[in-house]
Amino acid sequence: MSEIIYDCRWSDNVDDKFIADFIATENAVFNCGYTEELFRKKYIDNIFGKSIVEVVYLDGQPVAARGLWRNDVDGKRSYQPGDTCVTEICRGKGIFTEMTKKSLELTEEGDLIYNFPNQNSFPGYMKMGWKLVGEYGLVLFGGNKRYLSEHPQKMDAEYADWWLDEKNEFFVKKSGKEYYLVRKIRGVWYRIVACVEEDVAKRFPKMGFGVCFYRSTRKTFYNKKLGAPLHVVSKGDAVNIPLWKMDVI
Repeated sequence: MSEIIYDCRWSDNVDDKFIADFIATENAVFNCGYTEELFRKKYIDNIFGKSIVEVVYLDGQPVAARGLWRNDVDGKRSYQPGDTCVTEICRGKGIFTEMTKKSLELTEEGDLIYNFPNQNSFPGYMKMGWKLVGEYGLVLFGGNKRYLSEHPQKMDAEYADWWLDEKNEFFVKKSGKEYYLVRKIRGVWYRIVACVEEDVAKRFPKMGFGVCFYRSTRKTFYNKKLGAPLHVVSKGDAVNIPLWKMDVI
């Protein structure tokens, strides 16, 4: 009979084998080029504290992995599920559910758990009793006042220094006295990622000619034409969750 072992631990208690098995499983499922550099940046060098990471073994071989990424919101201890993968031969065996249960057992009462599920997984979160914090579609940027009324929390320099990867294609748009970190959608269309301070903005090139959009809960006739909505969900009482808290922004 096959033996399944769930190795769930805090990220300050991982060893080289655990890291290697976590990375190997991610790459076996997603072929995504997951690296030790990313693992350490995300889970070990985390500015908020330790995260929860898990590897599942079938007969001694790593077959699944999952992380609860520490990413605090408004000073509240918070975690974001991510890096979840189950190899094909182990799907449908309840491993995902058991991984989730074991990782949540390490959290404490009052912790905020939040996520940004894709269209396929969103219904499952709702069935599990998570709360919908917001549903965001893309709308045209219409100035600082409106944007900041909807997204009042700027990305601070400490977070930017930790998480932003200058190898990615970020650009900066200046509007009045405000600076916005943006990414190209396609052609001359850009999406605002976050409002940032000038010292952060200086690290990135200026945006060229183009039109800016941002994520908003406002409904427009063109929302759906610009792509599927972004859902934000939480387990427990939700607070204002900045969209730049996504691990892939």
